Amino acid sequence: MNGRNTVTAIQLPLAIRLLNQLGGGVGRRVFKLNADELMAEARQQTGLHDFGDESFIEPLRRLTRAYVEEADLSFVGRLAIQREMLRHLIQRLHIAEDLRRHPEIREVPIQRPLFILGFMRTGTTLLYNLLARMPGARAPKLWELLWPSPPPDPATEGSDPRIERTRRYTEQAQKAMPALKTIHPLVATAPEECVFVLAQSFSDFSAEGRAHVPGYMNWLMGKDRMVPAYRHYRDVLQLLTWKARAQHLVLKSPMHLYCLDALLTVFPDARIIQTHRDPRAVVASGCSLYEAARVVAIRDPDPVALGQQWLDTWGEAMDRAMAVRAKAPSEQFLDVHYEELMADPTGQVQRIHRWAGLGSEEAASGVVQSWLAENPRHKHGVHQYSLEYYGLDGQRVAERFRAYTEHFGVRMP
Repeated sequence: MNGRNTVTAIQLPLAIRLLNQLGGGVGRRVFKLNADELMAEARQQTGLHDFGDESFIEPLRRLTRAYVEEADLSFVGRLAIQREMLRHLIQRLHIAEDLRRHPEIREVPIQRPLFILGFMRTGTTLLYNLLARMPGARAPKLWELLWPSPPPDPATEGSDPRIERTRRYTEQAQKAMPALKTIHPLVATAPEECVFVLAQSFSDFSAEGRAHVPGYMNWLMGKDRMVPAYRHYRDVLQLLTWKARAQHLVLKSPMHLYCLDALLTVFPDARIIQTHRDPRAVVASGCSLYEAARVVAIRDPDPVALGQQWLDTWGEAMDRAMAVRAKAPSEQFLDVHYEELMADPTGQVQRIHRWAGLGSEEAASGVVQSWLAENPRHKHGVHQYSLEYYGLDGQRVAERFRAYTEHFGVRMP
């Protein structure tokens, strides 16, 4: 945690600033965010009509309305969000068509998947990459999550055109948001987060990371909103593993904290690894990740308002996750503390494999050393952030998460 007050606002590239200044009202006229028009455009582009399960339509309508009425989107923000929504809808059409043509995909077993969750910046990404490299593991790569249809085939994995498409996608994202490379670099062929598929259902907790949409977030917090999204995610996992099976799936996203009940409803035999760290070292870093996206998408980002929103919504996420855990079998969960992971990553990977009954413990040392050698700390630069910049302080953060830190024995030096 960088407590210095030298942290400043994330700066946009000049080209993005000019587009946002010159775009003005043009973006609202050209890049319309209307659910019915977006669905019609997706159908026209694909020649397909059936979206399959239509539970996504109400969330889509609510999210588009929130972007229009609440978010105050910039020209570039409106363009980027419209393109992302259209991509999600096109993928839903293709996935529904795959399932219609190959009903056997729904018979692919998804047994005891391993989910990693926890606050951002608690070691989830490090742990995910290490477990994904272990023998027998299958972790969806970014290109598979962005464009899961048609089902990936191991015979053409190295030459699949979606890999190059994803490289272009990541290059564009990082040109628009240079800070992203330091905070959370995107790599086409690396394992990535479940949120890229969950967003296809438009029940999307990550929407708050792109824009100020409090009305939508309040609706999304309602009971059982996320079960259909996880059912769709299960369909996608079956599609991804239809031709590319593995002994076990490894999956990850901090967003699962919001909806652990829905996750366990759809994946009742899931094994859950939860990472932990002093929230004072987490909150400002998480805010900076949101700010990196918001400065592109909205016209007048307010870091102090963002800090309060992050504290409120992620506080609620942790409260909800703790309530679910209090009722679930304790043996279904394993807790990993950040300090222990950083001090002995090999030992923690071995511990997880013993707990999950996965075997392959002897491979852990080689996997860990290989990954660390390829990905030294600060490989993409130093990520600077401070609580004060977001209008917060350590005492306030510690008090908000006191129940969490005391329950899980989180170290608070």
